[in-house]
Amino acid sequence: MKHRDTHDLVGGIALVVIGVFFGLYASRYTMGTAGRMGPGYFPIVLGWLLAVLGLLVALPAWWRQGAPIKVQWRNLATGTASIVLFAALLQPLGVVVAAFGASMVALIPARIPMRQKLVVSAVVSALTVLIFVVGLQMTVSALPW
Repeated sequence: MKHRDTHDLVGGIALVVIGVFFGLYASRYTMGTAGRMGPGYFPIVLGWLLAVLGLLVALPAWWRQGAPIKVQWRNLATGTASIVLFAALLQPLGVVVAAFGASMVALIPARIPMRQKLVVSAVVSALTVLIFVVGLQMTVSALPW
């Protein structure tokens, strides 16, 4: 059986839907002109540009042959669980512990040694602190104390 390129088709349709949503949602704001942009100018232009790019991805995929989509349920579950864990640990334990724990959970399906998972999680945790706490000066605690 011939399969369409469902990866690009679904991705392109998703881009179109997101782009149209933001293009229409932002239309409630004043557009302005290119010389004097209003609050709606940037989201409207980017939304419709995203929709056009989505069409450019989806239309050729309709006629192109590709492999069927195979959902990797374990990766989906651990990725979702890592986001939920990060959200649950952020306030009580801080960014360091939350980022470390979330990246360890996200790495469960990876076929790499535990030592390497620990190193990757430590680097992710350090980069998260450097970017969000130090660089952007977000008002979240780095550590629980």
